[in-house]
Amino acid sequence: MKSPYDPTKNQVIVAAIGRKLMDISVNMPMKGLKDDEIARSNRMSSFGDALTRFGTSFGPRNLKEVLKLSGVTQAEAEEFLKLGYTK
Repeated sequence: MKSPYDPTKNQVIVAAIGRKLMDISVNMPMKGLKDDEIARSNRMSSFGDALTRFGTSFGPRNLKEVLKLSGVTQAEAEEFLKLGYTK
């Protein structure tokens, strides 16, 4: 019997993208970056964190909730997803 806590195949993929985005953000050299660039990196990390919890008991259930939770725009989300999926 499958547990309600077992992630689906799609949740595993989304969580992997989220972890990649957080890794990119944490390994990004910050020296010389402007405040808005640092804020973008922080939003990318927050978006990645939301993706790792997508579909879990207390995590976001849809894209609208992910965007609200992470504070990113739809355009940023699309850009971050491409970045996380390709690296």
